[in-house]
Amino acid sequence: MSFFSRRNLRYNQKIPLPEGLINGQALGAVSGMKFGLSNMSRSGCEVIAVYNALLLHHKPAHFLEIARYMERFRVLAGFWGANFFALGHCMKHFGLLTDRVRHPEQVRDALMAGKTVVYVYWCGKRLRSSVHTVCLRRHGKGLHVYNAYNRCGHVYTAKFEDYLQKSRMIFGYIIRETEPEA
Repeated sequence: MSFFSRRNLRYNQKIPLPEGLINGQALGAVSGMKFGLSNMSRSGCEVIAVYNALLLHHKPAHFLEIARYMERFRVLAGFWGANFFALGHCMKHFGLLTDRVRHPEQVRDALMAGKTVVYVYWCGKRLRSSVHTVCLRRHGKGLHVYNAYNRCGHVYTAKFEDYLQKSRMIFGYIIRETEPEA
């Protein structure tokens, strides 16, 4: 474990842990937690997306363990969050198998089939804006978006097609159904 990982873990252990799904990474106790040289408010969306996906699939993991594990995949010392290419590896480590896809149609089909997707997209213009990572699930004719915005403290409900069209997809990690443990 690196110096930053140890320091951040010690610091974060003093902060009350979240209970349940996390929405609004700039709100509440999670916002002040450290990640790399930054904090969860600015750089923690990947950690939060993995945490939320695990909860939605009844495989809860300790939030600080997820953050500590993902510290090794931070980008630019954590200022740019975690490496989104490593999200599938992280989810596998915590018990979720995923398929990484690159086309919005694949994400749409998976959501229509009732699957959960960890979705990575450009917030603005490709390669010139920040990246955000959320957890998506179908809800009726729309979507539930977990941790949709920095200051949105609830599950955001979006129109299904509009959300996928407005965002600029990088990857979707479709969570596979796993065999029940014996």
